[in-house]
Amino acid sequence: MLVDATAIDRLEQELRLRGASVHTLRAYRQDLEQVAAFLEGEELTHLRLRAYLAKLQRDGRARRTIARALSALKALGRSRARARESVPDWLFTLRGPRLEKRLPQFFSVEETARLLASPDQSGPLGLRDLALLELLYASGLRVSEACGLDVGDLDIDGREARVMGKGGRERIVLFGHAAQAAIAAYLERGRPRIARSLPALFLNSRGGRLTTRSVRRILARYEMQAGLARRSPHSLRHTFATHLLEGGADLRSVQELLGHRSLSSTQIYTHVQAGRMRAVYRKAHPRA
Repeated sequence: MLVDATAIDRLEQELRLRGASVHTLRAYRQDLEQVAAFLEGEELTHLRLRAYLAKLQRDGRARRTIARALSALKALGRSRARARESVPDWLFTLRGPRLEKRLPQFFSVEETARLLASPDQSGPLGLRDLALLELLYASGLRVSEACGLDVGDLDIDGREARVMGKGGRERIVLFGHAAQAAIAAYLERGRPRIARSLPALFLNSRGGRLTTRSVRRILARYEMQAGLARRSPHSLRHTFATHLLEGGADLRSVQELLGHRSLSSTQIYTHVQAGRMRAVYRKAHPRA
């Protein structure tokens, strides 16, 4: 059988070794276990897979959910092929539903300034929060990457950090003077008051490593304080890229700074620029 518990466990282990996020691991396992439940012990055939995808559509599942389920199956097929097991060729030629392009959410320069002015720097957690937000905005780090940072990964004087990104790919990210000052203040006056023996840079109030879920709550609190609409923590990464491009940075440089393997992943930010240019045109041109 193509989809069974042993193969799913093996794929999960492979993805974990390649640096896949906890979210990806959980989503792929859930998708594959749902396929296995649908098959009820039968072999996966082209017709059975089509029936399963049609069922997801009838159940009102989003296109992205359906596309992810197909991606999980293809990943499982590649895993079994690497183990020299038989995998049908048609699995890799199936196309998922066409996905709508969603423009990334980001903060304006003025909104970013309000957000970064929100943390109370009189206590260790406020110092931590400011250092975290400044670093996310200054570097374009993924939230999971920021949570995974250790103190030893930072070169504060050189204003850079060594990061282990998606797929176990290491890169160097840069940050500016504002983030440098916030991190230095946190390391000097904040972290020692909550630190245990962990090497983690960002700690929770109990001295453990900060989690991505905690970062979501931290951002939501300061968005409320600053009177901003709720956005995901990933929006600070989008903000980083958008502000760089608006400031004149070229797309290739932004690609490198974001750690994107393909330029196509970075090109979505050109749509943001185009949308803003249209808004400026409509506002400024007398016959727009």
